Amino acid sequence: MTVDSWLQPGFRTSTGAMVRRRVAGGESWQIYDVGSGARVLACARTLSDKWIQSGLFASGCIEAISTGHSELMLLEGGIGYRLESIDFPDCSYESSDAEAFAHALVASTRTLPDLIPRESIYVERLSRVLPTLSVGEHVKADRVLGAWITGGVDVSITATRRVRALAPWLTEGEIARLQQIVAPLLPLDASHRSSTEISTDAQSITALSLPGRPALEAFFNEHIIDVLANEDRYRRLGIGFPGAILLHGPPGSGKTYAVDKLVDHLDWPNFSIDCGSIGSPYIHETGRKIATVFEEAAKASPSVVVIDEVDAFLGAREDGAGAQHRVEEVSEFLRRIPEAAKNRVLVIGMTNRLSALDPAVVRRGRFDHILEVGMPSEVECLGALQSLLSDIPTRPDMDLVSAAAMLAGRPLSDVGFVVREACRLAAKGMRNDVGAEEMAAAIRATPGPAKEEKTRRIGFV
Repeated sequence: MTVDSWLQPGFRTSTGAMVRRRVAGGESWQIYDVGSGARVLACARTLSDKWIQSGLFASGCIEAISTGHSELMLLEGGIGYRLESIDFPDCSYESSDAEAFAHALVASTRTLPDLIPRESIYVERLSRVLPTLSVGEHVKADRVLGAWITGGVDVSITATRRVRALAPWLTEGEIARLQQIVAPLLPLDASHRSSTEISTDAQSITALSLPGRPALEAFFNEHIIDVLANEDRYRRLGIGFPGAILLHGPPGSGKTYAVDKLVDHLDWPNFSIDCGSIGSPYIHETGRKIATVFEEAAKASPSVVVIDEVDAFLGAREDGAGAQHRVEEVSEFLRRIPEAAKNRVLVIGMTNRLSALDPAVVRRGRFDHILEVGMPSEVECLGALQSLLSDIPTRPDMDLVSAAAMLAGRPLSDVGFVVREACRLAAKGMRNDVGAEEMAAAIRATPGPAKEEKTRRIGFV
C-alpha cells in the first residue's frame, strides 16, 4: 500500500462529498471514506483507461480531478453502495450483499475473461469487479466468491458444508443460489449448467433478456426463471414457488417495462389490479373484487397478478374518515398475498411511493423482495441503445457511449424514442443506415429532465 494519501481530509468532490480518511490503497489506486456511508475511488488515468477500454464501464462514470497528482481520476461509489478492495471486504451478514457481489463478479468476468481478481476493487454501484493488476495468478470465480464471503479463507463456494461452517449466516438455500450465479463461469458437470438455457424434463425455459436493466434481468432469471425451471431441486432445499415482488422507484424509471417483459416471457395468464379495475366507493365492494382477482388467478395457475400503484390500496392505515375502507383493503391483500405462492400465483407490485405503504405490507412474508428501480445509469442506457440498434444498420461514426452519457438519468422511454427518431431522420435523409448525425439530432429533439415540465414530450416505448 502506498504511504502518502493523494486526497487530503477536507477535499471535496464535484458532488460536494468531503474526504475524511483513506481506507485502502495500492500502487495505482486509493479508496477514501467521504461520510454518509459513501466512498470514492481515486486512481491513475492509465488504470481507468484500461477499465474503459476493456468495456468494464463507460468513460462518463469517472472524472478527472486536479489535486497536484498527475492525471488522477475519481469514481464515486454512491451512498449506501459498497466500494472496497475484495482482499479486505467490509463485514457482511446479508445474503443480498453476497448475491450482488456474485453478479458483479460474473458480469466483469464475462466482459473481461482474463480478469485477475487478486487485489481487485468491488464497485457495487456499477456492479463490477475492477482488476488492478495486469499480471498474476488467475483465480476462479468460485474461489473469489468463497473468499469474499468467508473473510479471506481460500474456499470454493461449491464446497457447501465448509462455506456453511465458515459463514453460518448463510443458509444452504442461499449458498445454492450463489453457486447457481457463478455456475456459468465454471466447467460444465453434473452440478453446473449453462445459464443460456434452463431445462427440466417437463419444460425448457430460456433466460429472460431485459436490455438496459442488467440488475433486474439477473434478479428475475435467478429468483424466478431458474426456480420455476428447477422446482424439484429447489424444493429439496425448502425453496418453493417464487414469493411476491415489489418494485419501487420514480415515475419513468422502467418498472412497468420490466414487469411487462417478464410477463410476456412467462406467457402465463395475467391478472391486473389497479384503481380502474377494482376501485369502488362502496365499503365492501373493493375487498370483494380483490378476493375475486386472486381466486381467478389461482384457478388459472400458474399465473401472474400485477398490482399497479400499490400505494393506492396498501397505504398506511389510519383512524378517521375512510379508515374502514383502507383497513379492509389492506387486510384483504395481507391475507391474499401470502396465499398466492401456495396457489402458484406470482404477485408483482409497483409503486412510486414506498414510504407511503402500510408497515405490515413491507415486512417479510408479504413481499419477499423489495427492489428499487432508479433512473437508468449511463451503463444501462448504453445496453439499451446496443439492444435497440442491434438489428439496425449503423455507420462507423456512431458513438453510443457519448449518446448513453447524454441520456443517463432519463426514462428508458426516452432512449427508445431517440432511437426511433434517429431512424426516422435517417430515412428522411434518404440514407440506408443511422449515424452520429441523426443520433445527435434525435437527442436534441428530446428535452432533458430540466425542460420536461415546459415542453411536451412525444413518443413512448
